[in-house]
Amino acid sequence: MTTTTAIGYVRRSTSRQEESLEQQREKLAGFAAAKGWTLAQIYEDDAISGSDMQRPGLESLMRHAEEATDVGIVLAWERNRLARPKDPVDGLLLERRLIQAGKRVCYVATGQEADRSFTSGLVGFVEHYQNGDYLRKLSRDTMRGHVARVQKGFRAGGKVPFGFDRLCLAPDGSPKRIIRDLDDGTQIILSPDTHEVMEHITDGHRYIKPDHESVTLVPSTPERVKAVQHLFTEYANGTPLRILRDQINASGLRTSTRSIFTIGSLHTILRNCAYKGTLAFNRSTLSKWHRYSGGTSIERHSESYEDRPREDWITVENAWPALINADTFEKVQIKLTEGGIRRNSCTGRRIHANYLLSNTLTCGICGGPLTGQTSTHTSKNRGKIKTRYYLCATHHKGDYAACPKRFTVRADIVEGQIIQLIQDDLQHLKQDRELQNYIQDELTKLCGNQTDARKGLQARLSEIDAQISKLTTHLAVLDVQTATTLGLYTKAKSLSDERQQCQSQLESLAASMPELPSPEEIAQKAHEEFSHLDTLLAAGTLEERRELIRTYVKGARVDPDAKEIEVSFVPALFSRIATGGDCQ
Repeated sequence: MTTTTAIGYVRRSTSRQEESLEQQREKLAGFAAAKGWTLAQIYEDDAISGSDMQRPGLESLMRHAEEATDVGIVLAWERNRLARPKDPVDGLLLERRLIQAGKRVCYVATGQEADRSFTSGLVGFVEHYQNGDYLRKLSRDTMRGHVARVQKGFRAGGKVPFGFDRLCLAPDGSPKRIIRDLDDGTQIILSPDTHEVMEHITDGHRYIKPDHESVTLVPSTPERVKAVQHLFTEYANGTPLRILRDQINASGLRTSTRSIFTIGSLHTILRNCAYKGTLAFNRSTLSKWHRYSGGTSIERHSESYEDRPREDWITVENAWPALINADTFEKVQIKLTEGGIRRNSCTGRRIHANYLLSNTLTCGICGGPLTGQTSTHTSKNRGKIKTRYYLCATHHKGDYAACPKRFTVRADIVEGQIIQLIQDDLQHLKQDRELQNYIQDELTKLCGNQTDARKGLQARLSEIDAQISKLTTHLAVLDVQTATTLGLYTKAKSLSDERQQCQSQLESLAASMPELPSPEEIAQKAHEEFSHLDTLLAAGTLEERRELIRTYVKGARVDPDAKEIEVSFVPALFSRIATGGDCQ
């Protein structure tokens, strides 16, 4: 007797549904047992909305269902577990993929089975629409609740700014508990009166606030508050962010994600008006369903990040105790704006993009990539001088534990030496008789022991002509895409290894093919193509030169202690590898 194999899918949209996944598993297992089916595996998505059509568990289920030939049935508790799509057609297409893979789709709660019939399609469309409409209405109600809370001066959710803790309030406004995020990823619940620890929530779990409680902010630990105040005050007084970043990281403090502070994360803190006690809501949105505009919820068609115009912001002054006074905060905003203008004018894309070895150089200490940076200094005789450097991106962002050493590499020196090595290689190929001798050797190998030397030469000529013609056509256009297809070196070396392919071509060649050109003529054509490459390297666009360098250079490792750069080159023609000396 053949056993029917089934696979299942369970999902819950929030961790508050504590028993939901286990209950769904039990129902699926009981249903399969009653039918005499073998439930081979159950996939799950935990705390993920059904409106997300790219869930890890769902994608694994779809792959299994589409690839497995021994699985006949897919089980889910209800359609809303499989999906709550924004567009009901997306839900139908999900079911159709499973049906086209030869699988039956069964819903345990109702006993329904999706199939190709009109009735099934109609019922499925209605249910998928209702499931999506549930989230649409929920989003609208949630937005209304958020706005109502914010207008009363309470937070509507989101990450707690560094330096603050959450204070949960009862409906009558009395404080209930303080929630503090610790640097190790855990949380503690404190008494709002005595600040004694009432509960410790382990890593991987989060405190879930009851719906009837509201949230505001209170200052966190003294060291966190002092770090925020020091950051604002010193930045307002002109201390560079790089120094402030190093200071706060050296203190052992970490972000809410247990990461070190970077220039970017400090910018986020400095721009957050929460530190002067102001609650700001609806400055941006990632909502899949609605945006708040003109005092009401409006359905969105886009699901991407969206900045909201200032007239739609909701702000409440003095919503909680300020860590920074208003004058200091405004002074910081002015400096941030001036710094942004200065960076855009002095170190914008035109300068930062001008690095030929981007994604090629790596740090010999941490193995991370090197990034480009331009410094500016003033000379009495020459005015402002810009110098390009490469430096370790890991150290530059402040992760000194991963990369403790700061070093720089002059971009013009290392780029110039690598370009010179490539040019020397191309010049050698153009001037040396090695290319002509290699072609002559290959022609001799092809024709040496064949009874029909003419046919052998013609076959080999056809192969060589095809290679050179392809190279000539590509290098004549020589855009970024063609630069990446420079297969001359490996193609030339592999000609002798393609005897089997040549033998198959022999049978189809006509006897009246033209005579092979001489090795000198073939070498001259290759010489012309090498000249194209040399010209490109000297005068091509930034992207063209960068792609050509990547074709030659596998990678380059910078050793700051030895003051050397170890460059790995792609084997050149005839397996001749270009090598160079130290880069200081």
